[in-house]
Amino acid sequence: MSPMLAKLSKDARTPTMATHRSRVLGKVGLWSLLVLAGALGLVVTLATQVQDGLQAPTVADACQGEDAAGAGQAVFLIDLQKPLAPGHATLPGRLLNEVTIGLAARTELTVYALANYAEAPRMLLGRLCKPYGNGDLAVGTAKDQDAATRDCDDLPAQIPSSVRDSAKRFCQQRDALAGRIDALAAQARNASVDNSYLVEALEDTARDLEQVVGPKSLYVFSDMMQHADWFSHLDTPWNDWDFERFAGVRDARALAGAAPPPSEDLHATIFYLARKDVTEHPRQRLVHRQFWEAYMGPAKTEFVDQAPVLQYAGVPLMDVPTEAELVAQERERVRYERAELARMRADLERSQRDLDAGRERLADDQQRWRERESELRRDRERLREQETALASERERLAALATSSVAAEEPPRAPINTGGS
Repeated sequence: MSPMLAKLSKDARTPTMATHRSRVLGKVGLWSLLVLAGALGLVVTLATQVQDGLQAPTVADACQGEDAAGAGQAVFLIDLQKPLAPGHATLPGRLLNEVTIGLAARTELTVYALANYAEAPRMLLGRLCKPYGNGDLAVGTAKDQDAATRDCDDLPAQIPSSVRDSAKRFCQQRDALAGRIDALAAQARNASVDNSYLVEALEDTARDLEQVVGPKSLYVFSDMMQHADWFSHLDTPWNDWDFERFAGVRDARALAGAAPPPSEDLHATIFYLARKDVTEHPRQRLVHRQFWEAYMGPAKTEFVDQAPVLQYAGVPLMDVPTEAELVAQERERVRYERAELARMRADLERSQRDLDAGRERLADDQQRWRERESELRRDRERLREQETALASERERLAALATSSVAAEEPPRAPINTGGS
């Protein structure tokens, strides 16, 4: 065998570098396909869950037909941008039941969660229509008629079948919506909050309710801490939560036009959560509630305290000054205070000089008044002496006049009394 044929035979028996590379790439490609298939399955599963989570329950005809004119409208806005403790993750779903029990017949309830976008601050979770009134479930012949207001999961046997069917259907839809809310609330969240577009969501809700003719209600589950780049309760000290200044900033931005103010026929219930080390303290909580009462204006607003105390930090969104800027601001403040102190000291010294000059003028005037008073006393004494001298002179002249008259009278003749 020639050397060339021997080399070719050896190369045929020994794997080349290209063959080795192709085998490696084949293994990598196989693993990639497996991982991609698993990821694709996960994406499909998550997409299905998201679709199921966002699919709104069917709104019954009672809230859509012509007979629904003037029916009530209610909105439940849930703020889940802040992390809830696992023990409180089911609280928003339980509050949904409480809200629906208080609704009147043919009231449509729309449930939103806060979203991550200022331009679209709300995420629709579902809609419900309560086709019955609480009185429809109250039957006088029921054995437990002394119980509290009935819910759709506690129906007496005596109610008509149509009411029973609609109540059961409503209960099923509500339970499904509560499950979606619970699943959303149970999702793990960072302890640092990126945003909370609460004002934007309330403005969108106000625009929706502006067209409502019948009764309208608003329910909010939140710690009511707005967190946006144009205004943030997290980035602003609590003693600067001034509503007038906030209103000026809000009106200046007005990206989507000025939102209609809450009307006096709106009933608002705020399921209020405290934030640790801030609104859990009475003074800060009072200032915070006064801010939102001013925001709600003439609407009838009720705060209902909830058990959770939220503990989280906020990612700074407003123009928060750097440390160098804070130092520069502090220096400027000290310089201004020193200049102001110097000005006040100069004003005080000038006032002191004016006061001393005034005191000297007053002392001079008092001395002149005392001298003038002495002169007046001397003048009065001279007048009294002159009056005394005049009186003596009058008496002397009177006596002199009397003696002169007596000397000038002739002697009188004796009177004859009858003799010869």
